[in-house]
Amino acid sequence: MVNPDEIGGPQAGRPTILEVDERSVTRRLDNYLRRILKGVPKSHIYRIIRDGQVRVNGGRVKPDYRLRLMDKVRIPPIRTANRESVAVLDLSKVEMIQTLYEDQSILVVNKPSGTAVHGGTGLAGGVIELLRAERYANSFLELAHRLDKDTSGCLILGKTPDCLRSLHASLRRQEESGYFHKTYHIIVVGEWQADVHEVNAPIKKTRGNLVNRVIVSSSGSPARTIFQPLRCTNGYTLVEVKLMTGRMHQIRVHAASAGFPVAADRKYGNVSDNRKLARMGIKRQLLHATRIELQHPDTDALLRIEAPLPDDFEQLMAVGPNI
Repeated sequence: MVNPDEIGGPQAGRPTILEVDERSVTRRLDNYLRRILKGVPKSHIYRIIRDGQVRVNGGRVKPDYRLRLMDKVRIPPIRTANRESVAVLDLSKVEMIQTLYEDQSILVVNKPSGTAVHGGTGLAGGVIELLRAERYANSFLELAHRLDKDTSGCLILGKTPDCLRSLHASLRRQEESGYFHKTYHIIVVGEWQADVHEVNAPIKKTRGNLVNRVIVSSSGSPARTIFQPLRCTNGYTLVEVKLMTGRMHQIRVHAASAGFPVAADRKYGNVSDNRKLARMGIKRQLLHATRIELQHPDTDALLRIEAPLPDDFEQLMAVGPNI
């Protein structure tokens, strides 16, 4: 019998038999397989269940079958285009994900930098997979929005389908809504002396030879960002940012277009400045989702949730006068 914690997926060419232990009792079969088969698309997992290739105690079962102690789960050979991409999820990372707020409908966590919000090419999983595997194995949990892998701070998840739909609707209407606001902090290269600076410039995705980028373009989607410089020190400025629309890389692109790129931003920043910061141990863009303010989808109560500035922000802005 194979220990499910020791495999990244069944070996090609022969089925794998797993015996259910205490940790997986009452877990749905589909969630159990998603936890075991790292790197295997969810659609493929449902297909092999539906086709009867996955069997429990020798018989066909549905995806929502609840596992019992010592059930024997037969998993067919899993072939992927690249076996190396089927990676084991590092469950120890879940300890780095701090809960900022939780009720029966909403979960808000402080996402650490360096952890993706979800799995993808070359990644066994991200925040959502870690939370499902360790804390919410038998519950509905979905991302309400995304943050870049290197961005830290407030990340909202829905715990019910109705709540998730309401959150998505609020995010789509955030520019005209008085009940949903997202505030970020960034550190930019240069001493930004403006009181308040608003960038109202459309942006669009563009495909390059090596990487995809976002640029300011009159043919792009409307994008509006408000920057409030707070404190300068040693050639850097701590800036509070109000995100009025939610476009991909919006803050980073608008800051760079204003002449003050986000510190350590490898895509839109300055190479020499990034090298200097790397020697100080700062290797990720200094962008943090500090605060969210929203009207609760169920109760209409106004929520204000904050994530403290991370250590790398404090390191770079340790000394310096207010503007």
